[in-house]
Amino acid sequence: MPALDPQTVVLATLAMSLVLFVTDALRYDAVAVLVVLVLGATGALSPTEAFAGFASPAVVLVGSMYVFAASVSRAGITDVLCRKLFIGGNNLSEARLAFRVVLVSGLLSSVLSNAAVVATLIPVLGMITRRTGIPASRLLMPLSFGSLMGGMLTLIGTSKNIAVNGVIERAGFEPFGLLDFTLYGSVLLGLGCLYFLGPGRMLLPRSRVDESLSDHYQVPKFVTEVLVGPSSELSDHALADSDIFDRYGIAVLGLVRPDGESTILAPGPYNRVREGDVLILQGDPDSILRMRRELGLKEHSSVKVGEARLVSSDVQLVEAVVPSNSSLVGRTLAEAEFRETTGLNVLAISKHGDVRPMQIARTRMDVGDTLLIQGHTRDIYRQHLNRVLIMLGEHKLPGLGRRAYLTLGLLVAMLALAALPGIHLSIAALGGALGLVLLRCVRPDEVRRSVDWSVLILIGGMLALGTAFSKHGLSERVADWMLQMGGMVDHPVFVLAMLMGTTLLLTQVINHVAAAVIMTPVALALAQQLGMSDRAFLMAVLTGAEFAFMSPVAHQANAMVMGPGDYRYRDFLRAGTPLTLILSVTAVLILPLFWPLS
Repeated sequence: MPALDPQTVVLATLAMSLVLFVTDALRYDAVAVLVVLVLGATGALSPTEAFAGFASPAVVLVGSMYVFAASVSRAGITDVLCRKLFIGGNNLSEARLAFRVVLVSGLLSSVLSNAAVVATLIPVLGMITRRTGIPASRLLMPLSFGSLMGGMLTLIGTSKNIAVNGVIERAGFEPFGLLDFTLYGSVLLGLGCLYFLGPGRMLLPRSRVDESLSDHYQVPKFVTEVLVGPSSELSDHALADSDIFDRYGIAVLGLVRPDGESTILAPGPYNRVREGDVLILQGDPDSILRMRRELGLKEHSSVKVGEARLVSSDVQLVEAVVPSNSSLVGRTLAEAEFRETTGLNVLAISKHGDVRPMQIARTRMDVGDTLLIQGHTRDIYRQHLNRVLIMLGEHKLPGLGRRAYLTLGLLVAMLALAALPGIHLSIAALGGALGLVLLRCVRPDEVRRSVDWSVLILIGGMLALGTAFSKHGLSERVADWMLQMGGMVDHPVFVLAMLMGTTLLLTQVINHVAAAVIMTPVALALAQQLGMSDRAFLMAVLTGAEFAFMSPVAHQANAMVMGPGDYRYRDFLRAGTPLTLILSVTAVLILPLFWPLS
């Protein structure tokens, strides 16, 4: 069998990965593993080269920062800090509040992951919107965009920065330091704050304010009441004893005892159904009708089922968002045994603004899906602490204890060590993460849950693709093509703009980490061929991969605010495109000032 041309293999692997990323046919971590397998099996990379990315300092650093984010969240540091920063929200105008949201989310994202910041601030801003009457859509997109811009303040601001630094190190070039682009990132963040203080705010949609949760999620259409007759096989059985409701795909939201004796909302598995009870059921109308007919149940419609019928002093109706590191992502509620393990009822699911009250248990969860949940206050608060879901209701504010001060101390110590010569940032971060575990700021099981392993796998796989690109001269070929386009060899600023624009467009359709890692070898080749410093070209890639403003699927932070903000795809395009143009033009103009090309 003739040997395969390595360049052809690498280009085919790149094309395959791009198609899979764009079509979302496979999870992006599965795509990364497939890339490693193809490059290793075809000989484009040796096994050592193919798997080296998974053991890179970049992967260790990203994993360690996830542990810090988990400890900060568990200690309640961000909750307390954000509520104190927004405590004057009632007295702020919408414009000033949006300005503050962008600034605060950006600063927090300089040391914590974008997703962690967004997950913390969504409930806080939800509380502010309920108190002020400002629609959530006016604040949540500024939150997401601010967290993205904050990723340009420090090297650890986002996993994309760390991954690119890993490519630079493996290529034998000088990597960026912790604060090398802080001043540059501050300029971009400042422009973003001003954008939402003025013109950007005019482009934001206005979502519902007065509409109740039950109306928004169409609860009256899919919740009904039935009367349990004397001949029903449900009579005198505990809910746990019967598989009838599972068989019909129906959830029991409440039991109303005869003669109004009492009402049990969100009943547990050991509550018994009695003759004459009225059951409040949620499910597909056809399934409920079939169950009534086959079991001899009677419709009971004396009271219209609405939000007031489903809540009490101890039972709440709240929205919840699926965060990026949730164990529910990619699973159905039935597979996760959500009802059995949490005691909560899911009444409806909203995907990208599309409410789906039917087939809830069999719908696969994605990042940013919004659930309408009914449950006891204690069960809802327990899930709020577990961070499996972001609960949008108001919760009591925890105080800062020993864990909080130890976490802050270790974070400061880690950053101080990283600033010293001779100590690699990944070593300092791993030491800090180990300290968090040893000091019991986080438990070992929380460490395993908090790390987004799919991101680590993605980085390892994309580093292998970057290595193959450089090893077989493809980065130089792409650089030649970019230099020849339009005869721009004598205009390096235009080449810089082209590099940033290409990375930016890739970021809108594939993962931002993948886009940055793919374009980094090209940036290094461009700088070498032009005989110029590589800093500005590398920063063009980092900047383009950060501007994921034009699509809700371009970054997890955008996906997480889409549901609670009632956004549509066009909303990101309308508000994100002008911001992208403003920041891109500014970045191209100031990059040579911060990092001279010659």
